[in-house]
Amino acid sequence: MKKDKIIFFVISTILGVLIGFQFNTVDSVKEASMAPGKEGEKIALKIEKLSQEKESLEEEIKERGKLLKKYEKSIMDEKTKGLIKETEKYKMISGYEEIEGPGIIIEINDLYDDYLYYSDDQVLVEKKELLTFIVNILRMANAEAISINDLRITGYTEIEVAGRHFEINGVSTNTPFSIKVIGNSSDLYKIIEHLVDDEYFDIKITKSNNITIPKFNKQIEFKNAEPIIEGSK
Repeated sequence: MKKDKIIFFVISTILGVLIGFQFNTVDSVKEASMAPGKEGEKIALKIEKLSQEKESLEEEIKERGKLLKKYEKSIMDEKTKGLIKETEKYKMISGYEEIEGPGIIIEINDLYDDYLYYSDDQVLVEKKELLTFIVNILRMANAEAISINDLRITGYTEIEVAGRHFEINGVSTNTPFSIKVIGNSSDLYKIIEHLVDDEYFDIKITKSNNITIPKFNKQIEFKNAEPIIEGSK
């Protein structure tokens, strides 16, 4: 048991260090992207290298996280395992856990391919209204998790028009949209199938038994709110 606890501590420490490196890498990319244009070529190479390092670290963190969970389960008693399971449930609900399961995939593509279509502001308005409507109606149908172009949709997500594209969780994106939804595939399909006939977009809906939705990567800071600790008042 003592040996297992030591292993658990070591893995936790390594995971923390890797996460720290990841954040440092992200900060470095941001700094490089704002440097003067005269060093553009060097900056581009640096950004590319840092992006590759970031992807490698994210994969390493993911693997270490799996190993950490494995040792957690091996050294904890039933009560502690129950608490961990409850914590993981709330992490899934809040979007801070990658999850998989059955559901549907909604593919949205532009119906036309010409300048007038892409320059029409009404098309952007229709896209935003369509995305907002789909997210809301899926929630009404008890969708357990939703992502748009692999960007997890949570209570903190904002879908905003930015120029000729959209900002979702602070990331620029646009059509084609791939909306992945985990839940009862029959119920989800039934409530959304009428959308396939649309005058602006080509929409396809398919059921799937194995959908993976990534976790919400944006960090939320509470500057004013504090948790209420039972018995503190």
